[in-house]
Amino acid sequence: MSFPVETDYRRWRQKQYRYTPDEFMALERLPSGLFMLDYGAVELAMLIRNRGASTSFYGFHAAQSPLTRQPVPYFQGRKVAPKRLNQILISDPSLYLHDDVRVGWFLGNKHCDLQTELPPIMDKIDALMGAERRLLWGNSAGGTAALRYAREQDVSVVMNPQIILTNFTFGRVRPWTQHGWGIPDHDNSWFFAEKIGDLRNTPPKGRIVYCQNEHDDHVELQLKPLAETLGVSTEPGDDGRFKLILGDWGKGHIPPPSEIQQQIVGEEVERMLGKPKGFWARFR
Repeated sequence: MSFPVETDYRRWRQKQYRYTPDEFMALERLPSGLFMLDYGAVELAMLIRNRGASTSFYGFHAAQSPLTRQPVPYFQGRKVAPKRLNQILISDPSLYLHDDVRVGWFLGNKHCDLQTELPPIMDKIDALMGAERRLLWGNSAGGTAALRYAREQDVSVVMNPQIILTNFTFGRVRPWTQHGWGIPDHDNSWFFAEKIGDLRNTPPKGRIVYCQNEHDDHVELQLKPLAETLGVSTEPGDDGRFKLILGDWGKGHIPPPSEIQQQIVGEEVERMLGKPKGFWARFR
């Protein structure tokens, strides 16, 4: 297949599988590898490690840097994903649309309505793996997706997510609405983003571990509106359902270092599954 953006599948060094969505939903087994679901103008790519675990780690990437563009599919989370869990890293199909599209919040586009398509795909993956729960992780726009797709029994661990797209830099939103949904003008793009991109309309489910850089304007523009909607405090703490971590990780929209993210995720895995048992687990 050819796309208007650069692709590179070999860099992930995984066996490749390509299916239509219907073919994927008919699978009876799920090996580890790089999966591409063909939607014609775009594809949904997933980097899957099937460990037969009872819990799956779903990783959603942040926006691509405005200064550099990496080939698609694009994945983040391999350093953070716990080895005790199945691993599913997802590449946003909207990155296939145009070089100007650096972020799509995993909301989909006119070729692939991800809000409709992704939940049954995730259900299918977990059914084939024998998994019942999920830990969903992501930075920035990836954190937004982790919150959006979590269920009541799941845990989402998010870093500086966008809750209200119209409170975000609109220059990043416009290319996605233009190339993804055919909405080129500013006003209609704004109304569309306001309608589809406000998590307060469908508040996140499950346990939320919300990590926010205190030097980021997201404290006022994103965290506080969600906290008001959920009825939780904007002071650091953990009430069981909502855990807020405010950190000093640099000036601006900066996530915590990967080792801190590993620690936070590891604590949640221990909370979900308990400590690993056996000599070799203790040795590791």
